[in-house]
Amino acid sequence: MLRHKEPYVLYHDLLGFWPGNIHLYEIACLHSSSSICEQGRRINNERLEFLGDAILDAIVADILFHRFGNRKEGFLTNTRAKIVKRESLNDIALKIGLDRFITCSSRISSHNNYLYGNALEALIGAIYLDQGYDNCKRFIETRIIDSLIDLEKLSKEETNFKSRLIEWSQKHKIDIQFALIETLVDQNNSPVFQSQALLGGLSGGIGIGYSKKESQQNAARIAIGRLRKDKSYRQMVLATRKNENQEIVTEKTHIGQQE
Repeated sequence: MLRHKEPYVLYHDLLGFWPGNIHLYEIACLHSSSSICEQGRRINNERLEFLGDAILDAIVADILFHRFGNRKEGFLTNTRAKIVKRESLNDIALKIGLDRFITCSSRISSHNNYLYGNALEALIGAIYLDQGYDNCKRFIETRIIDSLIDLEKLSKEETNFKSRLIEWSQKHKIDIQFALIETLVDQNNSPVFQSQALLGGLSGGIGIGYSKKESQQNAARIAIGRLRKDKSYRQMVLATRKNENQEIVTEKTHIGQQE
């Protein structure tokens, strides 16, 4: 039987079960840069990614709701966001070996496009269509949550450094700015953003990322660490307090720059 031969064996090793409609999984691993044509339509994993994104959100919410019976909505929302964010999904996809199945153009940068995480969402969409909700939930719970994620540790991790820094600045009436310093390109010709966190006009840290948002988060993380560890810097920042009627949060970017 075919299911005892390639590629069924490979997908069985990846999934932990025998696929029914293997074509769904092959499409899930097909990046748009390597689209194929079927019956006059371009076929790639984007539609499955759309479906998998919604299914993943629902299943992770289901799991967290039952595992943290006494926690409030804000905690559940934040914990889910940490699991399903692009960086986390990219990391999970690499850990389960999904990258070995993906077909894409060699010109595509995985850092910039999060193609592994996107393919993981597409894979989840394929599992849902092929196996149904319960089996899809079992895959996410056993193959991802229980095997790769420490929920207790994750729930305590601080990840939204920018929001945290803005809250601190508002509380202490400190002007905060996130200034885009410059945009570079890496060896794959993908844009790299460099942003600076300014507190009361004083540099708190410079962050780099493959999106403006990521670079700002990294800059904010550095600034928070500096405020905690460098007392003299903290005092200088606090000395720049603004009056309540002045603008507290602004954001500077070069004209025409996009995230």
